[in-house]
Amino acid sequence: MAAPLPDPPRTDHRPPSWEAVLVLALGLTLTALAAWLLHQQANRQADARFRAQARDLAAAIVERMDNYEQILRGGVALMDAGGALVTRATWRAYVASLRVEERYPGIQGIGFAERVAPDEIAAHEITVRAEGFPDYRVQPDTPRDAYFPIVYLEPFSGRNLRAFGYDMFSDPVRRTAMERARDTGQTAASGRVRLVQETGVDEQAGFLIYLPVYDRALPLDSVGDRRRAIRGFVYSPFRMSDLMDPLMTGQRQEYLDVRIHDGATADPATLLYDAPTEAAGTRQLVTAVEIFGRSWTVDVRATPGFEASVDRRAPVAVLVAGLLISVLLVAVTRSLLAERGRAAELRRSYDAAARARAEAEHANAAKSRFLAAASHDLRQPMQTLGIYLHLISEHAAATSMRRLVDGARDGFDAAQRMLTALMDIAALETGAAKPVLRPIDLDAFLGRIARELHVEAEAKGLELRVHLDRLSIDTDPAMLERIVRNLLHNALKYTESGCILLACRPRQGGAVIKVQDTGPGIPRERLHLIFEDFYQVDNPERDRSKGLGLGLATVARLTRLLGYRIGVRSRPGRGAVFSVEIPAASRTAAEAMPERRIA
Repeated sequence: MAAPLPDPPRTDHRPPSWEAVLVLALGLTLTALAAWLLHQQANRQADARFRAQARDLAAAIVERMDNYEQILRGGVALMDAGGALVTRATWRAYVASLRVEERYPGIQGIGFAERVAPDEIAAHEITVRAEGFPDYRVQPDTPRDAYFPIVYLEPFSGRNLRAFGYDMFSDPVRRTAMERARDTGQTAASGRVRLVQETGVDEQAGFLIYLPVYDRALPLDSVGDRRRAIRGFVYSPFRMSDLMDPLMTGQRQEYLDVRIHDGATADPATLLYDAPTEAAGTRQLVTAVEIFGRSWTVDVRATPGFEASVDRRAPVAVLVAGLLISVLLVAVTRSLLAERGRAAELRRSYDAAARARAEAEHANAAKSRFLAAASHDLRQPMQTLGIYLHLISEHAAATSMRRLVDGARDGFDAAQRMLTALMDIAALETGAAKPVLRPIDLDAFLGRIARELHVEAEAKGLELRVHLDRLSIDTDPAMLERIVRNLLHNALKYTESGCILLACRPRQGGAVIKVQDTGPGIPRERLHLIFEDFYQVDNPERDRSKGLGLGLATVARLTRLLGYRIGVRSRPGRGAVFSVEIPAASRTAAEAMPERRIA
């Protein structure tokens, strides 16, 4: 007798159950938590990127000043080698050979200030005027115990003409730096000054660096010796904006608001440089850099442009997806609860049990149709989405647009890999996948896999070795290949240096396959977790760019399905050894092949 048809569906509207409300609350809570965590992660990544750019700018300032110091050392070497034979023409030729304006942006000039005794000032002025400069004079003309007028300065044009004859020793700030250079024999930088080259138009804060030139015929062992032997200084003046503007280009100009102070005090009197940008004020890094005996404070803040560059799409996407999933879970929960209620009613009587059986069969058929349709419908939009991403990438000309497309493609690839992996796992769990056994030569089978993975190993600088005994076994080749490939890919992923060994040997009438690496190893307390779904030792934050964590879980299911045994041994820092034990091999050969490197 045919089973009775199921009752028509009820049309009454029941209020939400506490289970459905709990599922909704839990889903919304988890969604909010995930979105908040992604937001925090985006902020941490942005902060790390900002700090790296700020530190890179500070390092670039120090590196540029070190390069300029080498120019001054070349000038000192010239004065030491030529002595009194170094003329104005010689100095001009030296500076011209450096191609300063082309190679060293920001430097105002390269000059030499000569030591002149008070009783030699008149003779000094007569000598320089005789060189073709009738208006030359040492300035300022107030009496001093020592004079260091600028006699050479190249390029000798424009603003630099205003500095000709100027005695920098007369200024307290410059004098402090000159005395430090003279007494130590090292490069010394001055504090903030107004350069004599300034004309009142587009004025900038300035500073100077000095290197002493000594009479090498005199002793230089003590401070007193060096003070007596000083001949003058090779120096360079700098206008701060001219120095910094070449460094503040590209992303630095767009993303960083920079202020530089001479010393540790953020005071208008010590301000050397202020970038013409607007600070957002949310991120700041203050760094002290040492510039030839002077400490500069580099205060860097993020601009609105930097904040706009922070990618915050992931939290929004998680919120939207989480809301949709929560609603679907509520619908599924209500459906399950309704089914449970109907099943309880049907169990009350024999006739109700028959109707329940018919309903179960009907529901099972509907489920089968649903799974088939879902599989088809999920794969088709994924393929369509892949095609659209490919078309968009071909028309994305702007770099920023291409980055967005690349990010979308990465997300698409991750979703497709996850869908494929999950459906494979489902096929194994439900028994849809059945092993089909046939005999294979295990050594040839594994050798082929090793050769295919040789290029990937070589790209990481790893050596892939094989040691294969000649064995024949009955197995499902496709399933065994997935097991071996997953183990080798896992070894390649976590091994940064050294080698990976693939071996097979007979054991107790069967065979054992081993994959050994020289990676970081697995802590003892985590060995029992590595075959769990979605578990990754080095990925507690669940970063999907590092994989799904289903590789070893798939290996565990396949070995169970084939009747094999999977084992692992590992010590932190000493690598790991995975073994697959295959029972009852049909044939085992005694001859072994030597260990070799795949090439």
